[in-house]
Amino acid sequence: MAKIKTSIALDEDLLKWMDTQIEKRRFANRTHAIEFALQQLIENEKPLARTVYVKPSQDSSLAVAESHGKVYQRKNE
Repeated sequence: MAKIKTSIALDEDLLKWMDTQIEKRRFANRTHAIEFALQQLIENEKPLARTVYVKPSQDSSLAVAESHGKVYQRKNE
């Protein structure tokens, strides 16, 4: 994927922390640090998109879950 050059303003303390992490070789450069942080944010939001709704069943021994239009039934043991 092509990279697009952009400009952002950061809090001075965040920038110092990021530069310290680069010195420690946690990140290759500022771009790498910001891309990593954004990727983590995306990954942390994914479970929210996969929320499963469990509704009561007429049969108390069954649990019914719906996720993205699919219905799953599991017999409680």
